[in-house]
Amino acid sequence: MTASTAPLALVCSVPFECERLRAALDGAENVLVGRKPAWAGRLDGSDVILLPGGMGKTNAAHALTALLETRAVSGVIGFGIGGAYPGSGLEIGSIALATSAIYGDEGVEAPGGWISTEEIGIPLWRAEGTPRFNEFPLDAALVERARAALEHAGMDVRTGPFVTVSACSGTGALGRQRAARFGAVCEGMEGAALAHVAAIYQVPFLELRGISNHVEDRDMSRWRIREAAEAAQAAVRVVGQALTRLR
Repeated sequence: MTASTAPLALVCSVPFECERLRAALDGAENVLVGRKPAWAGRLDGSDVILLPGGMGKTNAAHALTALLETRAVSGVIGFGIGGAYPGSGLEIGSIALATSAIYGDEGVEAPGGWISTEEIGIPLWRAEGTPRFNEFPLDAALVERARAALEHAGMDVRTGPFVTVSACSGTGALGRQRAARFGAVCEGMEGAALAHVAAIYQVPFLELRGISNHVEDRDMSRWRIREAAEAAQAAVRVVGQALTRLR
């Protein structure tokens, strides 16, 4: 992160995913970000903005754009729950930390298979002249600092690419396909949109998720949503403190 004294933005999908962080805020102030309710306050001694931006890519991009157009932030942590892909080594309740954020369904489903935006030849963004297609790499040094902090705190953490989709994988076959296609460890519905907006505004970005389920034939009786949300929020506090020490 930067040396700025600006607050750290903590962005999730729905209020359920941030309720423990909301309860831990000191001096919480209700604010509106892009007509969406959020809170500004201090978490573990540092200024933060806690923003549940809504489910899906459009809501995520809208919320973060509205925030960055109106307030300075030192960085962004996107967080929430996610599904672990086969072969990821992630268990339910583990923490996944993204090394890159990948749009999993931007492209073309063609008779010969899926075609990425790179194969189409249309970048989604150019970062200092470098085209970005489906994948937005995250700062490796920042990811490593976050990983080390989580590991030091005794958390079970795995790193790897995250896939962002509009329709989550509800079958084991689709999960295996996406895992193989992208070499990814888990999927969610907002991360790549947040990474994309952060890249446009040149704001440091990390994404982490608590694992609520394995990507398999959909069986919500096996999901542990509350446990995953609580694990993600605990991880946010660890990472937030580690990043604050960089200022």
